[in-house]
Amino acid sequence: MKHIIIKILSIFFITLIIISCGNEVEFIPDSSFIKIYNDESFESSYIPMDIVQAGYNGYFILSAYDSWNTYILRVDDEGEFMWDYQLEENYVNPVNGLYYLDSAFYFFCMDDLSLATILMKATDQSKSAQAERAYGNTIYPLHSSAVNDGFLLLSYNRESYSSRLTKLGANFIEQWNEEYSVEQDVEESIVSHLTRIGDRLPFFTGQAGSKYFFNGYYNYSMSMLFVNSNDGTQTGVINGFREKSAISSAKYLDGNSYALSRFDFGDNYIIPKIDLNTTGTGISSDLNGNIHPEMTPNAVVYSDIINVNGKEITMYATSTKAGQILLYAYDAINGTLVGTHHLGRLNPYDAIDFAPTIEGGLAVLGNTDVNGRFSRITLIKLSEKELIDFAN
Repeated sequence: MKHIIIKILSIFFITLIIISCGNEVEFIPDSSFIKIYNDESFESSYIPMDIVQAGYNGYFILSAYDSWNTYILRVDDEGEFMWDYQLEENYVNPVNGLYYLDSAFYFFCMDDLSLATILMKATDQSKSAQAERAYGNTIYPLHSSAVNDGFLLLSYNRESYSSRLTKLGANFIEQWNEEYSVEQDVEESIVSHLTRIGDRLPFFTGQAGSKYFFNGYYNYSMSMLFVNSNDGTQTGVINGFREKSAISSAKYLDGNSYALSRFDFGDNYIIPKIDLNTTGTGISSDLNGNIHPEMTPNAVVYSDIINVNGKEITMYATSTKAGQILLYAYDAINGTLVGTHHLGRLNPYDAIDFAPTIEGGLAVLGNTDVNGRFSRITLIKLSEKELIDFAN
């Protein structure tokens, strides 16, 4: 296991990093920071996947390294290094979906030989991760998320050429699974996605009232499917076109309303509020939205509904062609734009994820290159005041 050194790039009283609506904003020393976690040996590349706050005791970061090996990083509430751990080489493909339960951290990865999904558990006491449960019939895990009474796990079955959605209870025991035919073998595209040698694909899962939804391969294309929560039977679909046109993120608002983003042959659209027919068939390219040319082509987008100073905000995080992280804040009730915020100047940055903090701020997980070559994890924390200034 390689020693990790923290490289602090922000000097709190010098405005270097954050640009907001054209105006530069200083960091507040006791509530904001930007950190890059550097591998002293310069041998490995790290690609962060997800972040969760551990109460008032800092953050836990899940990452891939050197293609699809699994790495975990623990930092305190000021972003200072606590411990890290590189999992055994047979545990590969860490997927989005990170959970802090009873002082332990849980996430999914894959066994590199059997391709089976593995539930891992990490604790501060062990400073490592151990296999908690194996799901032998669920191969190629792609995404997981928490729902009201458990978890959803999206995967791909290479034998039946199908996407599979598995419902797990609160104890991570399987309750049901359902498959949705892709009609062709897409294993090569999925492996390219998982090993980072090809395009990153927008797999996600979620809950919308009494229904679940997921974005994955279906009927030859990346599509968003709506299913019953009691057994996974399909009720509706929004079809994309191959991997060229698809929904890139989705969050449920209320009723039939969702906050979406989508891409279409390189162009990107943000749709902060739209009513969807979840019992019919639609096409993603028919969904109206505002085009955003500043975003990278077919951009990876992360979105969530967060509370900012008592106001519900739909937050989007994505990457720009200029190498910055871009945050969009929309009113979750009426879909109007509240503000935008750019992060990054000295190094190129890619948005990975974000999480609201207990203190009312925002922790933004990103990726940056050191010396233009070595991919590293970066963590940027915005204070409550900084978040309110552009998102309220």
